[in-house]
Amino acid sequence: MAMLPGPELAPDKRQENRQPIPLNKMQSLSYKMKSAAAILMAMVLLAGCSQQAAQTGQIPDVPADKNNAAAVSAQEPEKTSPPSAPGDDKPAQNLGGGTPNNAQGNYPQNGATGRVENSGSWKPPWEPQEHRRTYELLTESERRQLPECGSVLMTQSPVPIEKIQAIEPIGSTSPPEHALASSSTDTYIAVSQQGGSTEQKVPLYAPGDMWITVIQPRTGVTQDPEDHVIHYAFCRDVFGIVDHVKGFSPEMKKIIGEYKCQYGGVPGDQACPILLLEPVKAGTLLGYVGGWQGNFNFGTWDLRVTNRFPGTGRYGPRSLHSSCPFDYYAEPLKSTLSEKLEGKRCGTVETYVPGTLQGEWFYGDATNTRGGDWFRQVYFGPSNVFAQKHVVSVGGVISEPLKWVFRPKNEGRINRTPSDVKAGGGIYCYEGEGNFNYDKGPKGSILVQALSDREMQAEYSPGPCKEPLGFAGPFNFAR
Repeated sequence: MAMLPGPELAPDKRQENRQPIPLNKMQSLSYKMKSAAAILMAMVLLAGCSQQAAQTGQIPDVPADKNNAAAVSAQEPEKTSPPSAPGDDKPAQNLGGGTPNNAQGNYPQNGATGRVENSGSWKPPWEPQEHRRTYELLTESERRQLPECGSVLMTQSPVPIEKIQAIEPIGSTSPPEHALASSSTDTYIAVSQQGGSTEQKVPLYAPGDMWITVIQPRTGVTQDPEDHVIHYAFCRDVFGIVDHVKGFSPEMKKIIGEYKCQYGGVPGDQACPILLLEPVKAGTLLGYVGGWQGNFNFGTWDLRVTNRFPGTGRYGPRSLHSSCPFDYYAEPLKSTLSEKLEGKRCGTVETYVPGTLQGEWFYGDATNTRGGDWFRQVYFGPSNVFAQKHVVSVGGVISEPLKWVFRPKNEGRINRTPSDVKAGGGIYCYEGEGNFNYDKGPKGSILVQALSDREMQAEYSPGPCKEPLGFAGPFNFAR
């Protein structure tokens, strides 16, 4: 099931211009009081020094004291970066209860629950601050508090198995929002008929013992009233996500309600992103999925796995480390869930074949991490559902957003297997087969020519492929 168009979790591009969050008022007041006391102490010391200098002609040595504000007042405060949203590669400051606000990450551990809590100790702005690089990726100090990763991390189906109608593999393309296979890093689990009642929901459970790391409440962004996102960690290197949650459970509402905003706002808004390490046990009710949309994202990414792309500069961590969530189950549950996959395979974002047309292409400085760049992306490669078919997916630039599914050929210049199209081989042409269920956008044809492993030209024509092939005004793409 393709995910419905609409705002996605990766709002990194929506928050690029946010300003650094000011210090908490209480912290600021405490700092001012400490500073005033330090200045008073410095004045006393200076007065003593002046008196001794007048008597002896020498200025006495003042012992270095890292806690003495007079000794460090001349140091420049270290600049901190504003937080960035999930999917962004800019630093994200650790904010809110349950995350470290100092370089050491000194948390007391609650022995009864294992909950990681903020120590409450405040560090002056000139001391190093640790940041989450993106909201969903933990800091090193946070990761060190989690266990090492084993092979089996999930023991519970995220929803009742009998409610699963189908599971779409990783690597779906649905332009313009998901023009690239690497933008769909998760599987999509269908639990109800799309376009049905918004009240048609099924329970969502924690698939394993895990730590909630990010909660993003959202309302009014799809046809359903609620559409939330939950990120979590199973261990130091394996993370997960459920997207399009149509309602929170009492347990999750309690976590959100008790979250302390250090810098104002309410939990979940731009001033108070919910970043934490909150342990939950396998089988804990997280909320509900389904509704009008009928499906939800279920994905994982593993820092021990790095997918191959022609260059990592255009890709975010979830694409680089996307993995199959069902690989972390033990039998027989692993096979039971895998049987629900369309095409009986989990899919992948790793479609790049060096030296050929196959893979993902970008116009200008576009990346796969900024939503506004969807319209400057093109994909030629395997279908995530049909093993014997390929896809042309265009976000824009050369045409309106379109997706064509076709059966690749191993000879000729029309619908040639993209991995057979190499630099210097001339112009090739692609066209759809009129598959009503999977094609979208305008019909016609696309002419392409691979110039090198990193460069190609493409042009849309409203008519079918017709030889001899020739460009009228192609656009250049890179990767």
